Order: sequence, then structure tokens, then C-alpha cells
Amino acid sequence: MNARPLLAHPLRDEPSCVLRGAVVALSHGRIEVTYLAPGEPPRIAVAGKPLALEAALPAQGTAAYALFAGLDSILISDRDARLAILVPRDGMSLLEEQAPLYVTGPDPRLAGRFRVEAHCAPAPTSVLYVAQSFGHTTGWVPAVHGALARLPDPIPFTAAIRRQEDAAYARRKVGDAAGFHVVPLHYSDAESGTVTPDDVANVSRPEFLNREAALLWLAANRELARASAGAVVIVNDCRPETWILHQLAEHAQRKEIPLHAVRYAFAEFDWLRQRVRQTDVARAPGMAEIVAASAPAVHTRRELRDALRASGIEPRRNPSVDFEALSRELMAAVPESGTLWYQAINWRDWLSLESGRQPYVVIPPLGQASALSPEQAAERAGAVLAQRSPALQHLFTQKDSRGVVLVSQGNGFSTCSRRHWRAMLAMAARMDGVHFLFAGGSAEDRAWLALELERSRPGNVTLLGWIDEHWSTFLRALAAKPQATFVCRPGLSSIGAALVNGIPPLLMPPDPLVGPDGTVDAITAEVAMERALYAFQLERLYASQCATHRDSPLPVLVDTLGGEPDRALATLRRAVDPTIQSRQRAAIHGYCHGSRVAHLIASVLAREAASGALPIQVKRRMRDQELSSPRVPFGALPSTDALASRELAHP
Repeated sequence: MNARPLLAHPLRDEPSCVLRGAVVALSHGRIEVTYLAPGEPPRIAVAGKPLALEAALPAQGTAAYALFAGLDSILISDRDARLAILVPRDGMSLLEEQAPLYVTGPDPRLAGRFRVEAHCAPAPTSVLYVAQSFGHTTGWVPAVHGALARLPDPIPFTAAIRRQEDAAYARRKVGDAAGFHVVPLHYSDAESGTVTPDDVANVSRPEFLNREAALLWLAANRELARASAGAVVIVNDCRPETWILHQLAEHAQRKEIPLHAVRYAFAEFDWLRQRVRQTDVARAPGMAEIVAASAPAVHTRRELRDALRASGIEPRRNPSVDFEALSRELMAAVPESGTLWYQAINWRDWLSLESGRQPYVVIPPLGQASALSPEQAAERAGAVLAQRSPALQHLFTQKDSRGVVLVSQGNGFSTCSRRHWRAMLAMAARMDGVHFLFAGGSAEDRAWLALELERSRPGNVTLLGWIDEHWSTFLRALAAKPQATFVCRPGLSSIGAALVNGIPPLLMPPDPLVGPDGTVDAITAEVAMERALYAFQLERLYASQCATHRDSPLPVLVDTLGGEPDRALATLRRAVDPTIQSRQRAAIHGYCHGSRVAHLIASVLAREAASGALPIQVKRRMRDQELSSPRVPFGALPSTDALASRELAHP
């Protein structure tokens, strides 16, 4: 019986895989795996000693073990040789070349660290985006893909998204555009959040070394791993495991792969408080109101860590709660030649665009902009409303004299959702001539609100629920109405969507970090800090762009959790005043335009997909060309093709 190699032209350190009749034999280092028959578990030997295949975890100190890592994967570890390998459970997948082999071993470039390698990798898939579970998924993914798709040479785009509803939302936003793929992302902060390149014991899973935990993460993300092994650019949304995907891509292609950390950077909260202390409250009372409402959310890193630990949450085991520290640690490990740092605002200096050695771009949050004019959006939104009530068909047009307040509860990540909505309902009852539209919210909160409306039957409140496919249309429709405002509780994705559609958002206060039961929810903490920080940005933006009105601060925040309903009502009434609206819209005019931001990002990704990582100086030049261009009337930017051609033409 002749042995036939299955891996063509293997490198010296690659696994060898041979076929002897129906038997498939795989060996790498001291690890040998033999598949005797399809559908049967393989025989495993480490250093010549048979190893039992067990579902139970090994005892501490075991030199080698095998573990079922998934329905189609087996993890084998040779701890004495500092080697681990993830192999198919069935040898038939090797014959069909559908199951790449994943190996972790010592990194020859860095002592004390390991590297992750992929063998039998697929063809390149171009740009890969690894999204977090919420927020950026609904903003960055559709907008950046749209910009990549409209470049002179469209770039295929693959997004890894955790939540199914976010994946479905991204697909709807992108539509039937070619070159867009979504793969699932699976992770658990408690089990994989502490995986690092260091070849040490994994803190959250002490029975595993980090190299073994990395392969377990790949076992749960096989489709993502296959896509990453062929990616020419990887965009990371601050998942610490993305370095694994980056190593797979570089090993599979034997070349440098650009890695971008796309994340809003947050200023040090100590400096934020210092700015507050220096603020002249008499000249800027709006700042004091924001500080008072946001105080539970504006913490230093030490205070946040202490609050979390007091509630039984360990940041190292659940690192998403310490997002600022995680962002900075990730950036410190990213190759400088492949890094862009996107930041919501530079708190210290409006003019400076660099800080230290790492490059970044100061941009507003990226959201989905409607392709319609305000008048067209008003007609489209009216048609949607008419399906609920014919009397609302002209609500966004000049034919209807009523004002409009669009209230967004977001995706339900709030411990105080009903308190926010109850306060808005109370204000609606005291605002004649203004119609309130309530959007978003969890299923439970929407059911609660429906019962409240059925009981009280207010004539000026309509429950919209989720209007995903029409969301940007409704926001743009507000621009057609002088007496209109947008009140939002969500984080940066909804704020960005409002700004790119020309609408100044009025923010509800952040939820308190500590809930009634004394615990801290990680998502609540992150969203609360995002909104608290962005309230400062809006206040400073209004102050700088409306300098002649410094004695009359523009509304930024309506306190729906406080004990002063009259003050909140006065704030909301000012927000829908046409004069105030015109000043707010003038302040944000040109500041946030989604196509400028998306094309700046897409142009860098496209260049690096074609020619590899760009020098920092080139990326700075591309950034400066875009951000220093004159502001133009809203809706009158150059065409996307013209923007892309101009950006790609400057090396």
C-alpha cells in the first residue's frame, strides 16, 4: 500500500499528512493522529505514547491531553514541547480539503510568546471586519462596506458579527450588494477574554495555557478563522482575540497584513473632571447640568475598577467593562505600520491630530446617512406613518403645523428604560401641538409602553417600535421640520446616525452604573460613559460654533431620571424651538458627514489591500486632505466615485 502525501510542497515546520488507502495519518512534531475509518474517533499519540480521547479536562500538570473542542474539532496538546494543534474530528474533511489545521507553538521572533498558524488556508477574502456585539456593528459595517463597494475597484468585505439580530440588520442595510459576507463571531469574556500572545497559563481557564485557549477560540470560530487566513486587511473592533486572526493571515500568506484598530478612544476621565472644574459655570450652565446628570458614569479607571470589584465583577475576566484600558493595551501591541486610531474627539486640543507615536484620526461617530433629501424623506416617512394612522401622513411636512419629537430607546440595553419613557410620556402630556414618536426598546419595554398608551390614550403619542429599514429616513425627515428634535438614550451609533443626517440629538442621561441590586452591568457602564463623554463633545461643539450665544447654552441633555420634571420640560421645549434648532443644526453643519468619514477609511483599506501596509506619513496625508477640505452645504458633497478617485490618486 503506497503512501500518498496530501499537503503539496509542505514547509519544513508544517504538519505532514499522508493517505494510505482509507487511512489518513497526520503528524506534527511529536503529535501523531491517525484516522482509521470515516466517522470514527482517531488514534492519537504524543511522543509515541497513546493518548485517550476524553471530554473531561485534564488534571493540572498533565504533559499531554486530547479534548473534544467542538462537533468537528479535537484539541491536542504536547505541553513538554510547548505545542498544541487543532485537528478535524473526522479525517474525511482533510481529504475534501475543507478543514484547515491550526497549530500553536513558540514564536521564534519573540521569546516567551507563541504564534498561531493556519495550514491549507483558502484564497484571499480581502477586508475582514471583526465587530463587537453592539454599537459599531450597525454603524461602521454598512457604511464602510458601502464606501468600499463604490470605489473604482470594489473591495470584497467580510464582517464577523456576534448577535444574530445585528447580523440581520447589517445585511438589510447593505442590501443585495455583491462582495458582502457575514460570518458568526462567538466569544465569552469569561473564557476567552484573557487570551494573549503570552505563553502562560490562562487566568480565566487555569487548566489551559493561552496557546490552548486560543485554539479553543478558533474551534468555536472556524468560519471566521477560514476567512481571516485569507484576509489582506483586518479591521478590529477591540476584541483582544483579533491578534489570533492577524497571525493566521500573516502566516497563511507569508507577508505583512495591515491590522486596523477601529475604536473610539476615550480621554482620561481625570482630565475631563479637571476641565469641568475650570469651566465658568455662570457662562456655561449647560456644562454643570451635564456633569450633574452624568456623574455616576464619569469615573476614573481606578474608580470604575473599584466599583466593579465591589459588585463581584473582575475586569480581567470580563474585560469589556474596562474598555478604555483594553483599547490602549491592544493599540500598544498593534504593528505601527498597519494602525489607524479613530477617535470621537480630541479633548485637549481641537487642532492637534496626533498623540504620541500612534496615529489616529479625529472624527465624529459614523452612522448611516439617508440618500434622500429632507423633503423626500418627509414624504417617505409620512407614508410609513400613514399605515398606522392617516392623520400622521403629513407630520414631517409643512402641511402639518405640529412639532415632532422622535424618541429612541435603542436596543434595550438600559436598566432604566421605563423610567426614561415614563418621563417622556409625562412631558408629552404637557406639550400641546407636538407629536411624540417612540422608537426602539426591548420587547418587554415595548409591551409595557403599549399598555400605558392603551390605558391613558394620549392623542399625541405613537409607538413605532423597530423601524430598522426606515430609521435613517425618519432622522433625515426631521431636517424638513423646523420644530423638531431627536431624543435618544442609546450610545454612539444612534448619535452618529443623527449627526450624519443633519439632526442635533438631545441626550437622555446615562443610566447609573450601580443598579438597584447593587451590581454593575458591563454594557450599562460602557454605554453610559459613551453618552456622558459625547454630551461634553456636543456642548463644546455648540460653544465653539455658536460663540455669539455663549450666554444662552444650547440644549444638550434632557434629564429623564432626575427629580425636576419642570426643568426637563423647559429643556425639551427649548429643543423644539425653531430658533434653537437652527443654531444647533448650524453648529453640526459639515462636522459629521458619513461619506467623508467612510471614504477616508475605505481609501486606506483599499490601498493597503492592494499594496500592503501604508507608511504613517501617507495615511496622515490622506487624512489631512479629507479633513481639511472646505465644508460644503449638507447633501452637496462630491460624488462617492470622485472622492474615492481623489483619495486613491495621492500616494
